[in-house]
Amino acid sequence: MALKSAINSIRTVLGRYPPVTNCLTYGTLFCTAELTQQLLIKKYLKAKEGKDAEELDTVKLQRFAILGYTVIPNIMTLWYKWLDTRYTSTANKVIVKKVFLDQTCLTIPILVIFFTSMSWWEGKDDITQELREKFPKTFATSCAFWLPAQAVNFKLVPPAYRIAYNGACGFIWANLLCLLKREGESESKDK
Repeated sequence: MALKSAINSIRTVLGRYPPVTNCLTYGTLFCTAELTQQLLIKKYLKAKEGKDAEELDTVKLQRFAILGYTVIPNIMTLWYKWLDTRYTSTANKVIVKKVFLDQTCLTIPILVIFFTSMSWWEGKDDITQELREKFPKTFATSCAFWLPAQAVNFKLVPPAYRIAYNGACGFIWANLLCLLKREGESESKDK
């Protein structure tokens, strides 16, 4: 009974503060995606190959936490608040416009923030190099994933559940983003 009461209290508080809920939800899913990648690569696959497991990169997890709990969900909250009040219809023409705007006006800045801030935190001399190298493939992957996902979101999901839907899709996307970010990392460490 105490656990049920605690859960109900948490739900009540989170229901009163949607931006906090968005930050907690998105941050948890974003960090869990990176943790999933690390567990798979550093623990599971190493054990499967008969190699010693590696330590988790907690510094990288902290970087994902900063972006995932503070920066990205706040940008998304402001964006969707604006987008959903500006375009309220679920007509196909409006959905196409919302999806296009979402993919260009939200995704591109978030990818720029993601790659440049990660590079800065990693102490790279050129914080835009990884962005220049990985942006085309990442954006193409983003379009392939998010265009249909957001079409479903804007057409079928009520605005009150939009962040939860984005959170579920976002977990899958964050895993893809972690893979794309990780591309070439072992090669650069070997140099």
